[in-house]
Amino acid sequence: MAALNGKETRQSLLSKGFVEGPGDHHFFEFWHEGTFITRTRTSRNDQLIHDGLISAMSKQCKVSSSFFKEFARCTKSKDDYVAELKRNSVITQPPPEEAKKKDTSETKGKKKK
Repeated sequence: MAALNGKETRQSLLSKGFVEGPGDHHFFEFWHEGTFITRTRTSRNDQLIHDGLISAMSKQCKVSSSFFKEFARCTKSKDDYVAELKRNSVITQPPPEEAKKKDTSETKGKKKK
């Protein structure tokens, strides 16, 4: 399998909604609608990322290695990633009843103009 360029992978993660955190490595967190989803990291020296690390990072990102490689190479978008997390039941949608309750509770108490 082909290795991923560390610098390009880091830039790809940042361009798709991951935020960088402090530490001895490059730490990246992914949040969706205010909820923490996952965290991964890369080395600070931007070296090539080989199969073992690709596998570890894909598990941390909660997707398959093949999806992660496409994601890192920018053939998959942030929307593709969120859709994959939903397919993998990492991100769940509230049941329709809860969504309706939330919608009605948000409109209660608001004055009409």
